[in-house]
Amino acid sequence: MKRLLLIGIGWGLGTAAGLGILFGAFIWYQSRPHPPVPPKPWNITAIKAEYDFTTTDPDKNNVIVFYYTLENTTDFDYRVEDGNQITMTGKLEPENSLTPFLKPEGVLDYPIFVPAKKRVRFRVHLIGYEYPSKEKAKANGPDAEERKQYQATVERYVAEKFSNLDGFDFLDQINRYEIVFPAGWKQSK
Repeated sequence: MKRLLLIGIGWGLGTAAGLGILFGAFIWYQSRPHPPVPPKPWNITAIKAEYDFTTTDPDKNNVIVFYYTLENTTDFDYRVEDGNQITMTGKLEPENSLTPFLKPEGVLDYPIFVPAKKRVRFRVHLIGYEYPSKEKAKANGPDAEERKQYQATVERYVAEKFSNLDGFDFLDQINRYEIVFPAGWKQSK
């Protein structure tokens, strides 16, 4: 009987010591520094931008507006409520670099919503650059040809005045989407 009691006590102490060692090893493993997990790469094909035209804001001459069509190539709706995790940049051609907008407010219209597999019109506002003339106001508004001519003159102005600007880059840090907005106005130069 004494022998069984000693075997049982030994077995219990051995099990407790083994579990203590396993628990200590687990705690040590969890507390050691882990290498950082690299972020997933930027997805440049999820949302595509296609240039439409450039004009000015009808109410303010110091706002140039670039119109694009965004296409969602994914199976999921794309939504951005505000610009907290968004970086909008201008692409500088000779430097081959990005430069963030100094005044990000008002540059984009929030919320942004692009349904899955759909296309949506999108605007980028360049604020603080005075365009020399306004679109002619008529009672019924300008006709299609006058509007096209005005847009062409604005595009030529942008191509000459901002010859360094080679489009825009939209970086969504949450979804890791990069939307490249091409400089379609350069064909007008």
